[in-house]
Amino acid sequence: MERLIDGQRRLRREYSADFKALVLTQTRGPGASVAGVALSHGLHPNMVHRWLREDRLTGTHIQQQPPAFVALPVPTGVSDVRAAQTAGAASGAEGEFIRIELQRTGTTITINWPVTAAAQCAQALRELLR
Repeated sequence: MERLIDGQRRLRREYSADFKALVLTQTRGPGASVAGVALSHGLHPNMVHRWLREDRLTGTHIQQQPPAFVALPVPTGVSDVRAAQTAGAASGAEGEFIRIELQRTGTTITINWPVTAAAQCAQALRELLR
């Protein structure tokens, strides 16, 4: 809705809370882009980004979907455990190892990390997956 001065000049547009909520809900939809939703309503994308920021700061938004959970396969068979142990033994170190296999664009990277340094492994993974 536009607010006019003397019926001639536009001062600012003012939007209802319901309209803003509708636009923000549409931006959170699967596959939606902020720019696409903004343009479909005749808005500039920067305005919708500002509404999203304000919504986050006030804490009034409700997260509709929980964060995604990615299940990782855990070796359950004896052959899988033996393969992990032999990989650790082949590296020449003693003790048990954390074995991580990463696959991206046709390339597989296998990481064997000593269990005694599990905290450092977790930190390295956080940095790698950032």
